[in-house]
Amino acid sequence: MRMKFFCVVAWLLLLSLATPYLSLAQSREIARLHTQLRVLRERKDFVADTAYVDTLNRLAHAFYGIQADSAFLYGRKAVEYASITGYARGESEAWRMLGNTYEMRGDYTNMLSSYHHSLDIAERIGDIRLIAKANSNIALFFKQEGEYDEAEKLMEKVSDIYKQSGDSTQSAAVFSHLSDLALRRRDFAAALKYAHRALDEARALGDGPSIANYNITLGKVLAAKGDYAAAVSSYMYSLAYYRDGKQQKMGVMTASCLLAQAYLAQKDYTLALHYATMSLAVAHELRRKPEIQGAAKVLADIYEAKGDDRTALSYFKLYKDYSDSLFNDQSSKQVLAMAARYDFEKREMRLRADAAQRDASYQRRLRKDSLQISITVFVIAILMGLAFILWRSRLVNRKVNQLLREKNEKIEEQKETLEHQAVQLLLNNQEKDKLFSIVAHDLRGPLNSLKDLLDFLKEKKLSEAEINSMMLELRRNVDSSSELVANLLFWASSQLDGIVARPVVLPMQALIGDTLALFSHQAAEKGVTLRAEVSPALEGYADKDMIQMVVRNLVSNAVKFCRSGDSITVCASRKAGEIEIKVIDTGIGMKEDALERIRRRESFTSYGTAKEKGTGLGMLLCQDFTVANKGRFRVESEWGKGSCCYFTIPTAPISSSISV
Repeated sequence: MRMKFFCVVAWLLLLSLATPYLSLAQSREIARLHTQLRVLRERKDFVADTAYVDTLNRLAHAFYGIQADSAFLYGRKAVEYASITGYARGESEAWRMLGNTYEMRGDYTNMLSSYHHSLDIAERIGDIRLIAKANSNIALFFKQEGEYDEAEKLMEKVSDIYKQSGDSTQSAAVFSHLSDLALRRRDFAAALKYAHRALDEARALGDGPSIANYNITLGKVLAAKGDYAAAVSSYMYSLAYYRDGKQQKMGVMTASCLLAQAYLAQKDYTLALHYATMSLAVAHELRRKPEIQGAAKVLADIYEAKGDDRTALSYFKLYKDYSDSLFNDQSSKQVLAMAARYDFEKREMRLRADAAQRDASYQRRLRKDSLQISITVFVIAILMGLAFILWRSRLVNRKVNQLLREKNEKIEEQKETLEHQAVQLLLNNQEKDKLFSIVAHDLRGPLNSLKDLLDFLKEKKLSEAEINSMMLELRRNVDSSSELVANLLFWASSQLDGIVARPVVLPMQALIGDTLALFSHQAAEKGVTLRAEVSPALEGYADKDMIQMVVRNLVSNAVKFCRSGDSITVCASRKAGEIEIKVIDTGIGMKEDALERIRRRESFTSYGTAKEKGTGLGMLLCQDFTVANKGRFRVESEWGKGSCCYFTIPTAPISSSISV
C-alpha cells in the first residue's frame, strides 16, 4: 500500500509539473499559426494560395477537440479558398477537417457529407494518403454506430494503402483502430496484439501524441482482461501527456474517466473519485454528452461502493438523464445517417446526369456521321450474313460429330459394363466353386467317419471305450455338418431367389433366449458360460429367420473359439433409433488377417479350441442378412483377449401390429 501511495503521488507531481509547460506549448503553436496567417494576408501581393489554405487547415486541426467554433471557422475558410484557387489536395483536407468539426457538434449528416466530399476529391486526384484518411474517418463513424464489419473492411482497405505507401505513422493508427474493433468484439488476444503493434511503431517514430493515444488503447485492453495495475500505468502516461497537445481537454477527459474505472475495479475509491470528478468537469466544459454520461455512471458506482446511497442516487439520476438524451440522439443519428446517404446518392445522381448529357452530345455527333455509319452497317450486315452461313454449316458439322462421339461413348460404356459383368460372373463362379469344394470336403469327412464306425461295429472290432470316443468325435462332426448344411441352404436360397427380408416385430429377449438355449448343452460340455442381457420390452423390426440365423452363427462361432472357463454374453440395447446386438466372448479372439478377410467378405474356415471345424459361410451370411434388414455389421477382436461382433436392426414401428 505504501508503494502504491508513492507511485500515485509521483504521477500527480508529474502531472502538476507538466501542465503549465504543455499548455504553453499548445498556445504557442496556435499563436504561431495565427501570426503566419496574418503575415500572408498583410502582403501587398496577397493571393489565397496553397500555403494560405494549408495554414487554415492546420489551424482547424489545432482547434479540434478544444474549441469547435474556431475549428469550424477555419475549416470553412479553408474549403472556400481551396475551391477558389483550385487547390484540390487542400480542398480534400479542408472537407475532412470540417467533417471532424461537425462530429464535435454532433451534426452527423454534415459530418458524413463532408467526409464523402473529401473522399471524392482525393479519388479524383489519386492521392492515396487522403483517400486513406477519409476512409478512416468514415470507418470510425461505422464503429461508433456498431457497424463493426463495415468498419473493419474500411480499416483493412486503409491498412493496405498505408502498407503500399510505407507510411508507418498512419499504419500505427490503423492498428489502434483494429485493436478497438477487436476489443468491442471481446477478442482480447487480437486487441492486445494490434495495440502493441501500434505502440511499437509510434515509439520507433518518436511520435509523442500517438504514443499517448495508443497507451489509452492498450490500457483499455489490459483493463478488459482484468490487469488493472498495468492499465493504470498506461492511462497515467497518457494523462501526463494530454495536459497539452491538439486534443488536450478531450484526452484529459478520456484518460481520467478510464483511470477512475480502473481504480474503482481495484476498490481504491479515493483516487477513483478524484479522476471521475476531473473527467465530469471537463466533459461539462466540452458539452460532451456521452462522456458526461460515462463519468456520472462511474461516480454513481463509486458512491454506491462506498455506501453513500444518496450521492450515488443523484449521480445515477444524472447518468439516466443523459442516457435518455443519448437514446434520442442515437435515434436522430440513424435518421441523420440516412439523410447523409441520401445526400451522397443525390451527388451520384448529378454525376449520372452529367454523364447522360455527355452521352447526348455523343449521340448528336453520331447522327452527323449517319451516312458513314449506314454504309458501315450495310457492309457489316453482308459480312455477318456470310459469317452466319459459315457458322451454321460448322454448327451442323459439330452436332453430327457430337452425335457420333455420344454413340461411341455409349458403345464404350456398354463394352465396359459387359466386361465388368463378365469379370463379376467369373469371380462369382470362382467363389461358388470354392464354396462347393469346401462343402464337399467338409461333408465327406463326417460321412467317412460314420461309414468306418458302422464297419467296425459290424465286425465287432472295437471296445466300448473306443466306440464312445468315436461317437463323441462323430457327434462333433455331425454338428458341424448340420450347421454347414443349414448355412448352405440359406446361402443357396439367397443366391437363387435374392435376399428378400420380410420384417416383423421381434421381441429381442425371447429371440436371443431361444437361440442361446440351442447351444446350452454344447457350451456346458466345453465349460463355457452363456449369458443374455436384454430388456423384456425391447423390440426390433426385421426378418425373424434371418436374424435368428445371424445370432445363431455368431453364438456358434463364439462357442467354438472359447476355452473352459470363458463366457459368452449377448447384449441388446436401443441406440439412436435402432437396436444394437452384441455377441461378446472372452475366448482366444482373432488375428488381424482373419479380421481383414471378414472385411473383404472372403469365405474361409478355421478350427475351434476343441478342433471344431467352421463352415466358411457364417460370416458372409451374417453380413448379407444384416444389410438386407437395413442394419450394419462389424467385428472387433484382439488375439488372446476375445471378440465382439456387432450388428444393428431397426426398432419396431410404434403403430405396427405384425409380431411373432
